[in-house]
Amino acid sequence: MFHLLGIPIYRTGFLFALPGVTIEIATECSGIRSSLALLIVGLLAGHLFLRTAWTKVALIMLSLPLLIVKNGIRIVTLTLLSIHVDPSYLTGHLHHRGGILFFLVALGLLMLILRLLRHLEHSGRVNAD
Repeated sequence: MFHLLGIPIYRTGFLFALPGVTIEIATECSGIRSSLALLIVGLLAGHLFLRTAWTKVALIMLSLPLLIVKNGIRIVTLTLLSIHVDPSYLTGHLHHRGGILFFLVALGLLMLILRLLRHLEHSGRVNAD
């Protein structure tokens, strides 16, 4: 994501060196709890709102990259805020308690995917199993 934004970065393992800041992504900071919660919500939503096996599988398969993107957005956002606004963003409230914000963004995207899959089912483009 840093490269997509045109930000020069040097990475060695979990250490990211950017202009003005070097960060280390801790293994315990992987967002695993919110990723699991999002995956479980996807499973439940697929079971409750989708009819065909193919759309249920598609929902889960599309949620996996969403989990990775969610964590990437969180890392990029906190890093850019620390560079351009205040270095305390890397250790402050948004870092420690802001995971819900990024979870909600990912949940909104997951619900858009669910809505698209429901539309495909109702329009008859996906065969019932």
